[in-house]
Amino acid sequence: MRVQEHQNPVLGWLRTAARRQPSDPDVWDRAWDNRRRLVRSLAPGRSFIDVGGMFGVSGELAFLAEECGATRCVLFDAMDPTDEFAARHSRSSSGVQHIQGDLHDPEAIAALGTFDVVWCTGVLYHSPNPMFQLMHLRQLTTETMVLGNLVIPEVPGFDQVCILYPGIPKKMQDGFAEMYGGPERFPGMAVPFDATPNYAYANMWWGITPSAMRSMMRFTGLDIIEEYLYLPFCLDIVAKVGGESLDIYPPLDFCRERARRRYADTPQDQLPRWAEAQMDQFDNS
Repeated sequence: MRVQEHQNPVLGWLRTAARRQPSDPDVWDRAWDNRRRLVRSLAPGRSFIDVGGMFGVSGELAFLAEECGATRCVLFDAMDPTDEFAARHSRSSSGVQHIQGDLHDPEAIAALGTFDVVWCTGVLYHSPNPMFQLMHLRQLTTETMVLGNLVIPEVPGFDQVCILYPGIPKKMQDGFAEMYGGPERFPGMAVPFDATPNYAYANMWWGITPSAMRSMMRFTGLDIIEEYLYLPFCLDIVAKVGGESLDIYPPLDFCRERARRRYADTPQDQLPRWAEAQMDQFDNS
């Protein structure tokens, strides 16, 4: 075993983390029991959105939030509603709303409004732009966020490490496949990237350490209050609105509007030649 780890350092790193925090066969049952407990604690009397809660669970936590007395329940997901979701919705005469959209899409996020409780598990590592998605999740949040992710173990000597999965060599893929439960669910990480058109988000894009996740949340305006590391590869975080002030980030049109204001009163024949193209764009917009 140690010879194999010496030949594949990634496998050795992952196995070492697993030896330091052994897990039992019931670990995922315990994780989901804790998630249900959190929903029962957070949802009553509050608005609740589950972002990405269709795949594999068909809206289970959104339905639970509704049963616990949430004032508004939304399941926001890129997926079509599953047959199981539709059947349960009909059977219980549920008021859970399914809104289909992309967490990267600013228009879709703006249309959702805000929620007291934002729940999102199993999403960020499927995006090439996890900070962008996390900013959108924070935009939705007025009180509490629960963020759950598959993570990678900390790397000795380096804080806040992240790994871009697409393109990693086969030896790394083999290590991740063994320690994360097989290659079936993990294109990009445990097997080569799936380049099927419109299928990018089915891939794993980023391996994020817990220390990196904490910093990402801080710099998207969140204060962590609870953490649940069920095993070295899965972390749920409960956070409240706080962290760094979001006014550190300029609006998307900040630089463009600086140019517009700079030349707003400049006659056309006195514009610097380098500014003509952009001012023409302003005039035509």
